[in-house]
Amino acid sequence: MKLLKPLLTIGASLFSAASLSAGPIIGISFSGPDDINHANIVQIELGGGLANEYLAEGCNTRFAAIRNTLERQHMISYALAAHTTKKSVTLVLNSSDKYFQDRCTISRISSTN
Repeated sequence: MKLLKPLLTIGASLFSAASLSAGPIIGISFSGPDDINHANIVQIELGGGLANEYLAEGCNTRFAAIRNTLERQHMISYALAAHTTKKSVTLVLNSSDKYFQDRCTISRISSTN
């Protein structure tokens, strides 16, 4: 029981750092390690406007990115497939990890339809 309370506190703080955003991917950009603006990211552009419940506090609601690491290759593949098939996606944005001004990184990507 003593361990449960700290775990719940940590879980709540992690969830508060993440915000939801949703919409179709209308653009996707890949940048390499030598890109002077956004190194090693895959930036996606969401279209169609976002509902108020999906506005991520402190995060841009149009642009977000997946960091290009070995652990996130499945997320990049999913984003590319969703873009190609024009499927809407739901994103969990990490407001504590910004790659450019108010543009947040993506912690999770899933389909909405």
